Amino acid sequence: MHLKDFFPSSLVIPLFISISILSHAFPKHVCAIDFRYAACSSSVKCGRLGNIQYPFWVNGIQPTYCGHPRFGLDCQNDEAFWFEKHFRVLDLDNRTQTLKIARFNDSSTGRIACPYFNITKDFISIFSYTSNVTMIRVLHDCPPIINMSSYEYHCSNQGHSYFVANESLAKKYISSCGYNLLLPVPRSAAEGLRNRSLRVGEALLKEYELKWTTNETQCEDCKKSGGRCGYDLNLNTPSCFCRDKPHQQTCTSSSVLSTFFLEA
Repeated sequence: MHLKDFFPSSLVIPLFISISILSHAFPKHVCAIDFRYAACSSSVKCGRLGNIQYPFWVNGIQPTYCGHPRFGLDCQNDEAFWFEKHFRVLDLDNRTQTLKIARFNDSSTGRIACPYFNITKDFISIFSYTSNVTMIRVLHDCPPIINMSSYEYHCSNQGHSYFVANESLAKKYISSCGYNLLLPVPRSAAEGLRNRSLRVGEALLKEYELKWTTNETQCEDCKKSGGRCGYDLNLNTPSCFCRDKPHQQTCTSSSVLSTFFLEA
């Protein structure tokens, strides 16, 4: 049985031409949806924060590449935690790129997880502090310091820890302690420590805001082209996950054509 038995001879040549054009317009792999596009396509909700969007992603529900590595959240009992559960996330606004956080008071111990990490360069490169945030000096593994007892907070069994809002005072004792770091707190909390109207534990619980500086325009362009915003962990750069494969900025015309072809 031949093709001419089904189609008039006048249609056979145009039909072959159409098939040839389609075979070149659609690559062989268009029928397989890229696994990153599929994994990052569904929205995830977390309590009062609502839908979690790029650059954020939810640990245990979404793969790491669905967001920026520094923006991973843990969602438990409709509460969001961030930075290895050191902070509770009270609010996030993708429009203004603002994140409101507070240190986590562990209900099992009734205490705040003591900070042992410094503000690293890569952290500073993607976050900035709002004007109501300032830094205090944290001194760890120190001997007892009599005139700083009001700044003491028990963090470990290895020496004493002090949270000092007066930088000139802190510098007098830095050499006596094992190590030190800078810690962001609201200005009101720092002032409370200075005038001793707040205890250290109370000051550390105060909420404050961060602004993230990732390029949201690139993500919007990706979404407009039919892609899903994500992150290339190998190249350490944002990526646009499309149906055919990841692209650097936006989905190409072939990606859009494949979307039409698969959904038609």
